[in-house]
Amino acid sequence: MREQMSSFDIHRMVDELQFLVNGRCKKTYQPHHEQIVLRLKPKELPQKDLVIIRGQRLYLSSRDRPMPHQPAPFAMLLRKHLTNARIEEISQIGFDRIVKFVFDAKMGRRELIIECFRNGNLILLDEKGVIIKPLTHSKTSERIIEKGMKYQPPSATINPITLTIDDFIKILEKSDSDLVKTLATQVNLGGQHAELLCKNAKIDSHKS
Repeated sequence: MREQMSSFDIHRMVDELQFLVNGRCKKTYQPHHEQIVLRLKPKELPQKDLVIIRGQRLYLSSRDRPMPHQPAPFAMLLRKHLTNARIEEISQIGFDRIVKFVFDAKMGRRELIIECFRNGNLILLDEKGVIIKPLTHSKTSERIIEKGMKYQPPSATINPITLTIDDFIKILEKSDSDLVKTLATQVNLGGQHAELLCKNAKIDSHKS
């Protein structure tokens, strides 16, 4: 398993997770500081664990794993807000490595934001999009992730699925990098997909 998911991985994962919509969150655990497990019960299906590694990835598991007897504070907070909450929506924000879970909870609409990029976070929002609590507080020149602040995702990235031919040509013409790096970073394909595309098209990936 790769350490970090790409935007394409997230896109595919969100599609695969749609069977959880209308299911419920039964319990939340925090086996490690940067790992959260949501125990989810889809309608008419056995329960699944959604394992979330902060800033890296998320995946489903049916494996029986040891859990702490005493929940950590963040897990307790998620239990307070999400226990028995119904999943209304699972989506990707833009074409970024961010997954949004929307819950119909007893205290109102709640959103759980899962950021799978470097220095990403796990953030619980209220019905107004205000941060109830993040797993980790952070502050950069672009945004502040802390309690009471309105959640702001990072600047929008290019979605290669909706990119037009004209815009694609403009990116290639303006780029000073070689082809594979341009595809990976500026077209937002990620390194693995960029290399594979060049290989399948029989194009020199290091061509400027």
